[in-house]
Amino acid sequence: MGAAETSPLAGLLRRFRVRAALSQEELAVRAGLTGKAVGALERGERRRPHPHTLRALGDALGLDDADRAALAAAARPAAPTAPAGDPPGLPAPAAPLVGRDAELAEVAGLLRAGVTRLLTLTGPGGVGKTALALAAARALAPEFPDGVTLVELAPVREARLVLPTLARALGGRQLAGPVAEAVAARLGTGRHLVVLDNVEHVLDAAPDVAGLLARCPGLAVLATSRAPLRVRAEREHPIGPLPLPRSPDAGTVAASPAVRLFLDRVAATGRTVVLDEAVAADVAAICRRLDGLPLALELAAAHARHLPPSALLGRLDDALGSGRSRDLPERQRTMRATLDWSHDLLTAGEQALLRRLAVFAGGFGLDDARAVAGGADVVAELGGLVEQSLVVVEDAPEARYRLLEPVRQYAAARLTFSGEADAVAGRATGAVLELAAAARDGLAGPGQGAWLDRLERDHGNLAAALGRLVAAGRAADVARLVEGTWLYWAVRGNVAEGLGWITRTSAAGLAPADAARLALGLSALRYASGDVPGTRAAGADAARAAAAAGAGDLRALALVMTGSAAVFLGDLDDAARDLAEALALARATGQAWARAHAVTARGQLLLRAGDLDGGAAELAAAERLARDLASPFTLATVLNVQASLARLAGDEETALARWTEAAELAAEVRTTWTLAYTLPGLAAVAARRGLPELAARLFAAGSATAEAAAVAVAFPPDVELAGQVLPQVRATLGGEAFGRAWDAGRLLRPEDVPALARQISGSPAPG
Repeated sequence: MGAAETSPLAGLLRRFRVRAALSQEELAVRAGLTGKAVGALERGERRRPHPHTLRALGDALGLDDADRAALAAAARPAAPTAPAGDPPGLPAPAAPLVGRDAELAEVAGLLRAGVTRLLTLTGPGGVGKTALALAAARALAPEFPDGVTLVELAPVREARLVLPTLARALGGRQLAGPVAEAVAARLGTGRHLVVLDNVEHVLDAAPDVAGLLARCPGLAVLATSRAPLRVRAEREHPIGPLPLPRSPDAGTVAASPAVRLFLDRVAATGRTVVLDEAVAADVAAICRRLDGLPLALELAAAHARHLPPSALLGRLDDALGSGRSRDLPERQRTMRATLDWSHDLLTAGEQALLRRLAVFAGGFGLDDARAVAGGADVVAELGGLVEQSLVVVEDAPEARYRLLEPVRQYAAARLTFSGEADAVAGRATGAVLELAAAARDGLAGPGQGAWLDRLERDHGNLAAALGRLVAAGRAADVARLVEGTWLYWAVRGNVAEGLGWITRTSAAGLAPADAARLALGLSALRYASGDVPGTRAAGADAARAAAAAGAGDLRALALVMTGSAAVFLGDLDDAARDLAEALALARATGQAWARAHAVTARGQLLLRAGDLDGGAAELAAAERLARDLASPFTLATVLNVQASLARLAGDEETALARWTEAAELAAEVRTTWTLAYTLPGLAAVAARRGLPELAARLFAAGSATAEAAAVAVAFPPDVELAGQVLPQVRATLGGEAFGRAWDAGRLLRPEDVPALARQISGSPAPG
């Protein structure tokens, strides 16, 4: 590698000069420099020019402020291109970034200087936008101490879900209601870099991105898209193919970035290519035929293990000479031709599997692949697709895969042309329905955390299946899917999205059992959102439908919803009636989940009635049931109510212990619903123990959690406690100190809370 390849300034200056259509001599004359000086800068022999030299070059090139800032940043002493280890939230690079030194320096310089806050890398599919963006994010991580967050938008189907997806990436949460305000509050004023990958199909979210930038002065956004967002804050940065060899001689060919990438990927297959003059000519021709597109080069290189460059070029010529769509841009035609060629080298089984895998929105497992293949064993075919670089292996506890987006789009076109798209989509939907059926029991027991993780990994496929079912009017299947997964939507920050799917589904004409399932899911998600009257109304619908269906298990769960809502509303007689029937049905039908939550709700009823001793006994029974059930969510729910009761009884130590354990459970399984109740309780104890700054942070974390997850604290004693203590904390700290603590608290993560709870435990209780 020559000096210029290791000098960001050299590549960037050359890029600006070529863009201005100037020779080195012409630039030297305009800038008042010697041709030798300009040549030394572009060869990387001189890397630290004087500031007046940079100003002269900027004037001569007609650079704007952002380009001048990038040039100055490239001339500063180089910081490490990546921090020690990979920044949290960014995937480790699968392969080195080749041939993009100048672009990397320019992108990093623009964002580092702060002049540009929304930078969009545009270009055709497969040009390497994502790889460049991730490399820049790794290089910039030290400049953004408040975090670098990657948001993969390829699985997202609607622009309105871009901000909720960003929220999940920021901390496993999703937003509803005033989405922009809540995300802005989560980001605060700190220095944070967000990478939005694959934006082109959700460009209507551009105003939301612009709004975030306006609210968050320390935020920078690096986007990748086939088209710009077209907002005023944006600076578009087109990414073209890698430069091709200018002549066929071996030295020039070896120096070409396109060739370097091709040879690097060939070497990864275990084959070594020696560039003598004949081989260099073949390799140069391959790169020219592929137009220097990185993905095309990688796909071609994958076959170099069994084809020498001369044979590879001959086969490539055939593929590139047929099946080209004249209504597409030249680069897309080339990409399509490359994928056509790679597709033609697959076995018939591999071809069929590839197009069928396009139905997945995001990743998929081995069983999912088998399902869309009609139940056939696909291990061999899937292995072949991985080997041919058409399927990527994800980093997950179990075998899991995904298609790169350009490949997925190509395969989707093949699927449509095959005439089997509807059948394959039906199989994919069937696999999701089977997943939901298994999740129904899995989410209720000791495997709850693993099931929540599994559903989160399949979030895109869940949403895609619901979209297909809603569009097809298959309300019964929507009801079954909702029945199995509503707890996931409720506790992993997806309440708003889950409610959206349910409310778009008509219950008209449903069999009573399915109507009960749909209404039960609606009631549960309304409960999580804090809509207590809505919880009661939907629960009543579910209870009536379940009675008509003779489904005692569904009626038990529905009556838990109506009874709990009645407790919250103060209708204690109605609550007692509903909960008594719910408990009887739960025992009769063996519904341990419904039984534990019915007993918990009876404890809440007694607490509200002022019978603290009776409530404590009832909650002790609920705790035993919850621990036997081994459901972290159920146990955390019981612990929160026990803590509230203990506080009212004056037993602060017990309250703190219960809230601390609830916080540990929430961190363990990454749930937000119970945590929204835990945090204000901990804050109240911190305030009583003379820790007002910590109390403010915990109150803020509770507020942020509730907003981000679209959940609400609705149990009246807990609402009253926060209403009493929070103003006291604000008064104790004063406005400025309270504001600082509040801003810091909104950035707390669920996993941070247990340590803070233990910090409270170490402080003495007031005398």
